[in-house]
Amino acid sequence: MESFIAKSPQSIKVLNVLRVSATLPVNILIEGERGTGKETLVNTVFKNIPKFSVKDLEEHRPQDKEIFIRDFENVSDVMSFMGRFKEYRIIAASTKSKELYEDYFPVRIFIPPLSQRPEDLEELKRIYIQKAMREFELEKMPEQFDLDLSANAISLKRSIYERALLEKLDEGRFMRLCEEFFASRLERGYRELLSFFEIPLLRAAKKRYKSALAISKVLGLNRATLTSKLKKYQSKL
Repeated sequence: MESFIAKSPQSIKVLNVLRVSATLPVNILIEGERGTGKETLVNTVFKNIPKFSVKDLEEHRPQDKEIFIRDFENVSDVMSFMGRFKEYRIIAASTKSKELYEDYFPVRIFIPPLSQRPEDLEELKRIYIQKAMREFELEKMPEQFDLDLSANAISLKRSIYERALLEKLDEGRFMRLCEEFFASRLERGYRELLSFFEIPLLRAAKKRYKSALAISKVLGLNRATLTSKLKKYQSKL
């Protein structure tokens, strides 16, 4: 079980507040974007707390009177839901924040996104790179590559593993992956499937060469053809 990473001042404060609040007989709500570590934080402080989704609780009532709800944003009628579980102590996580929550959660803790926690980001990056290198049996990874923080730790880990996969691929493996990818999409037709090659190729070229003149020379395309393709995929480049 992973522990909550608390290297940044914000996350250290969050962890300390939850530890103090855990000693109080009150409901606690942890708010933050997807992938910010809400459930990991709860696992760190409440070691053996039973975990449920909102859908789980629609079907049965837990025997334990202290429970964790991982997706409280899916509660459509908060007043009715909390009335059904008024004898429970609820620790909940939510990707949304509503004023109504204040009536039922005396303690509300907000976890900032990873982009605002640089020390945590660097530590998570280090951990995920080490895991990816072990799992893919790599001796090294590039010092710089694109990291996706759109879903915080979830997308960060995915982008690191995708990069590790690229480091492991040779042309033969890449061709086989492409073949499997296209096998279930052939009905889309050649023109649409061609974009899966052209868009990443043009993205890579734009990052490296910047100018359209340099790109056209490297790729062997005349300026008119390149301009047409850049315009066609403008929103995706």
